Amino acid sequence: MPRLTLFKKIMFVTLLLSLLPLLVSSLILLSNLESVNSRLTAEIADTSDIQASESLQMRAQHVAETVADFLQKCEWDLLFLARTQLDRQTLQNFYTTRRSEVWKRFGATEDIRELLPLYRSIAFIDRNGKEQLVIRDGLFIAPSELRDVSTPSGTEFKSEDYFSRIKKLRQREIYVSHLTGFHVSRQEQLGGAADPESAFSGKTYDGVIRFGSPLFDKQGGFDGMVVISLDHRHLMEFTQHIDPGRNFSTVFPSYKSGNYAFLFDDEGWIITHPKYWDLRGVDRTGKPVPPYSETSSPADIDAGLIPFNLDRAGFIHPNYPKVAHAVRQKKTGYVDITNVGGAKKIMAYAPIPYTTGDYSRHGIFGGVTIGFQVDQFHDAARKGSRLINRELRQHRTLSAMILFATALMAGFSAWVLSRGITRPLQQLIEGARHLAEGDTRTRVSVSSADELGELAHSFNSMASELEIRKTSLLSTLDELRRSRLEILDERNFKESILESISSAIVTFSPDGLLTSINATGRHFLGSRVCVDMHYRDVFEGWDGMAERTARVLAGDSGYGRQPLQVDRPNGMSHFEIGFFPIGRDAEQGLTVTMRNETEKEKLREEMMRLDRLASLGKLSAGIAHEVRNPLTGISLLLDDLHDRAQTGSADQQMIKKAVNEIDRVERLVNALLNYSSPARAEFRICDLNQVVNDTVLLMRRPAERSGVMILLESGEIPVFRFDPEKIKQALLNIIRNAVEALPAGGSIRIDTLACGETAVITISDNGPGIREDDLPLIFEPFFTRKGAGTGLGLSITQRIIEEHHGRIQVESPAATGTTFTIELPMS
Repeated sequence: MPRLTLFKKIMFVTLLLSLLPLLVSSLILLSNLESVNSRLTAEIADTSDIQASESLQMRAQHVAETVADFLQKCEWDLLFLARTQLDRQTLQNFYTTRRSEVWKRFGATEDIRELLPLYRSIAFIDRNGKEQLVIRDGLFIAPSELRDVSTPSGTEFKSEDYFSRIKKLRQREIYVSHLTGFHVSRQEQLGGAADPESAFSGKTYDGVIRFGSPLFDKQGGFDGMVVISLDHRHLMEFTQHIDPGRNFSTVFPSYKSGNYAFLFDDEGWIITHPKYWDLRGVDRTGKPVPPYSETSSPADIDAGLIPFNLDRAGFIHPNYPKVAHAVRQKKTGYVDITNVGGAKKIMAYAPIPYTTGDYSRHGIFGGVTIGFQVDQFHDAARKGSRLINRELRQHRTLSAMILFATALMAGFSAWVLSRGITRPLQQLIEGARHLAEGDTRTRVSVSSADELGELAHSFNSMASELEIRKTSLLSTLDELRRSRLEILDERNFKESILESISSAIVTFSPDGLLTSINATGRHFLGSRVCVDMHYRDVFEGWDGMAERTARVLAGDSGYGRQPLQVDRPNGMSHFEIGFFPIGRDAEQGLTVTMRNETEKEKLREEMMRLDRLASLGKLSAGIAHEVRNPLTGISLLLDDLHDRAQTGSADQQMIKKAVNEIDRVERLVNALLNYSSPARAEFRICDLNQVVNDTVLLMRRPAERSGVMILLESGEIPVFRFDPEKIKQALLNIIRNAVEALPAGGSIRIDTLACGETAVITISDNGPGIREDDLPLIFEPFFTRKGAGTGLGLSITQRIIEEHHGRIQVESPAATGTTFTIELPMS
């Protein structure tokens, strides 16, 4: 906010005293004029509303009386026909003489007035419901096309019951139906046009209101009936051309403007309207189309399958059901309303008195409504408001000119007065500004010896003192800045070390709340861990850690490093945990270190296994070498004894069995030698799928002899470097074990595929599986559950896969078979 100087204050006070009275009086006058304008506009608008509403109400009453007279004439026409001899000539004369004018559109720019017959059809029906004589649309219906209307399904609109209703009437009683006709949908009326006003070629509503009276023979018995069907177009003429605006009448009203009229019957259904899809009707099977309601589906609304019933239209505007109720009470009036198109209007309504037939229930045929847009009532109010606003603008202009002239005179006077007072202060103000900007060498020179001179002397003394203190303060700030940078460097160095080490470092307050954690700690404990979390939540899922921390914090356990084993889904993890106090006796908290020793433990176990295997290999090689030579001599001697023994004797059979056992021992010795001194792998570019196919071909015949089927599914695997003979040996060991595990027959499935840079071979069988206790031991040398065998097959297979830098895994759920998965790197 700008500072108010003495010069500005003097000018402001002078202008305020001179302009405020004039400004206040002008504002009061303008406010009064605006108030008068608003009240006058509102009174003109209210008067216009009342006059227009009463005018619309009178016009609605006139239309209602005209419709009632028209319906009475239709009854007279019916009674005239009922008393007349019904033959072709009589019906023809009656049809052609009952006409009325219909004003309709002809194309997009023209309209015509045409005399059309009042009745769409005239029918004479016998006592059994058979049409005997019918003239429709000016033509007599051929006998073969006459209908049986004794049932509703035989009528024109498939659902009319006028035959049974008229048959129950007495002489000279009249039946009058409600409007009936096939419903016209939105698309059918518009025919591609945007709105009803521009729909010139769309479908029209062909509905009728039937008037009927019974006929009796000379004995007073029922002898048939005569029915005349009022053409709906003549009913539309009463409302179609009403224009509540300046034109008074129109060939087709504008629905968007809201300036139109419509009729509705005593049941609330609209029966004349610019939108034909609002009229009541039936579908092509004779079923009434349900009215538009809040439960109507979007599809029905888009298609225009929504005839309008005022009693069900309260969700559009609550005054629609009120109008229908008031008309049934034979009341006239007007209401404010909003139609489906969103037009706000005043709607006047009047009942159509009529008591014939079903219409005697309420004593009305229905009601007439005439709507007119509210905005168009207020033209007179708007004209008066514009006139007053023009006068107000002229008054505001004149007032502004007077205020401007007065302000100029007052401003000049104030400037002369304040200039003489403020000029001596200007130098002092400029000096103070330079001092505020940091220029402490600024001095003010004022020659006067009055109060301003004393003020200038004090200002100069203050500037000198500030210059001395500024120099001292800048020196202190430089020292603080250097100290801060040194502290930040040391802190960043320590944080970098903590974040880079491979051990987790976690600190807790004496209350057991987390105070800090490094990146390795977040990796071990998860991203959910945050500062101020309790150690029990931090170590959730770490068996024993929370209890160990609690004992250390409580002083029940000493400090130092401890081993910890955690059982994870992917195996056992090994950690080295350290507890160290912060401050004396952990008075400032506790530091917990965690180092993952899992890989180290695995390497230790692997080294122990390799040492065992190396020792076993040396032992096996020595034993095999020492045993092989004596076995060769024993085998030769037994062969010689076998040849000398009598053929078929018991001695020869025993010597043969001994030779077989020696051969088995020799095979075991050879296996031990092969295991202890394996041949060096010869890597070359080969097709893995071809090696698998050759292996399956080699094992298929022995497998079939045991009732085992081998299924092979080969995927796309590029060629790469491996030892085909050793891979074949590994596959033979696994497939041979699978065949031996299926003595009663079964199936073996082999799949190959490439997964990134790895070739995968899967071998599955549906045998009994491997016991859970045996799974960790199957790759150990000499482990076997078979009566015969060396127990070296899977151990050799594992060594071959590891020699290829691959991996072999086994899964054997209980009683569901065994699956071996071999992964070989292709790069």
